[in-house]
Amino acid sequence: MATVLLRTIIIYLVFVIAIRLLGKRQVGELEISELIVTFMLSELATVPIQDPSIPLSYAFIPLVILIAFEIISSFLVTKSKLFKKMIIGNPSYIINKGRLDQKELARLRMSVPELLGELRQKNVGDISNVEYAILEENGKLSVFERDASSSVSHALIIDGDINESNLKIAGKSKKWVEECLKKHKLELQNVFLFSCDDDGNINIIIKDEK
Repeated sequence: MATVLLRTIIIYLVFVIAIRLLGKRQVGELEISELIVTFMLSELATVPIQDPSIPLSYAFIPLVILIAFEIISSFLVTKSKLFKKMIIGNPSYIINKGRLDQKELARLRMSVPELLGELRQKNVGDISNVEYAILEENGKLSVFERDASSSVSHALIIDGDINESNLKIAGKSKKWVEECLKKHKLELQNVFLFSCDDDGNINIIIKDEK
C-alpha cells in the first residue's frame, strides 16, 4: 500500500511539472496536438500506479519524449508555415463581411443548425447581424456583429512571410503590401507583424534585434 501511495505522489508531481512545461492554457484552449499529448500523458501516468511491478522509468521516459516533442513542435510552428498548417491549421472564416461561406461550412462538416446554435451561445439571435464568424485554431468560434466595432484586423505579414489566405480575405494584394512597406522604408524580412483592418488602418511591428 505504501509503495502504491509513494508511486502515486511521484507520478502526480511529475505530471504536474510536465503540464506546466507544456503551457498555461485551459483544456478548451488547447490545440489538437496539445490535447493529444495531454491525453497520452494521463494514460502513461496511470500505468505504473495500476501495476506496481512496472518500473517508474516506463512512464518517465515516454513522458520526457512527449514533452520534448511538443516543445520542439511548438518551436517549429513559429518558424515553418508548412509545419504550422499541418499541425495547427488556419482560422476558418465561416461568415466573411456578412456573407456565409457555404463551401467552408461544408468543408468543416458543420451544419446550419449547429452554426446557429453556436451563434446563440454568443448571444446572437439573427445570423444576418453577423459581420464575421471565425472558427479559430483551437476550435472556438469568434463572432463579430455588424456595428461600429465590427472591423477585424487581418495579419498580412507574420514573421517576415506574407499570408496569402489573409491577403485574399482582406481584399489586398502583394503589390499593395509592398507599397506600404516601401512607404515606411521597411524590408519584408524585418517585419514581425503587419496587420490591416477593414477600414484600411494598418499596424506594423518590427522584429526585435537579436
